[in-house]
Amino acid sequence: MAICNELDAGISKTCDNNTGGVKKIYIAEKDNVSSITHGSPYDTITAISMVATKKFYEFVFNKNTSTFTESTTGDQAVGSQVCTQTLTLVLNRREQAKREVLLKLGNFKDLAVIVLDSNDKYFFLGETEGLNMTENSSESGTVKTDRNGYTITFVGEEPEMASEVDSTIIAALLV
Repeated sequence: MAICNELDAGISKTCDNNTGGVKKIYIAEKDNVSSITHGSPYDTITAISMVATKKFYEFVFNKNTSTFTESTTGDQAVGSQVCTQTLTLVLNRREQAKREVLLKLGNFKDLAVIVLDSNDKYFFLGETEGLNMTENSSESGTVKTDRNGYTITFVGEEPEMASEVDSTIIAALLV
């Protein structure tokens, strides 16, 4: 949903606490998202419809380990811009059950992702083009106190930054 109108607002400094980090991640195959409704303010997503019986799956991880970033770049000469969304998910403990899910996430599937950040804001990544798993690395660690687990990277290119999702619609989307 490109915003091509005139600048009509600024950004005020808030007194709210601002906390970095990601608390939860929910993933679904993009093809299972049948529609997305944007409302106001600022194009917040107010409804997400799923194909019958399909839901988003929660991925649980330790706090202070996972992140998402967005980087918008453009070329004024050709009049285009793209927002690269990158999600890095860190899962501890290598084991067969996780391996099986990670294999299913691969294979260049287009994924839709909802991220809950540490400010209790939900964002929808991969809304138009989807995210794809671009890297899945695992490590055993060397000494007993090293991490044993997976680092998974998802990347997508979208026409604009992720929209915020109304928190009241999340519960109905989950398994």
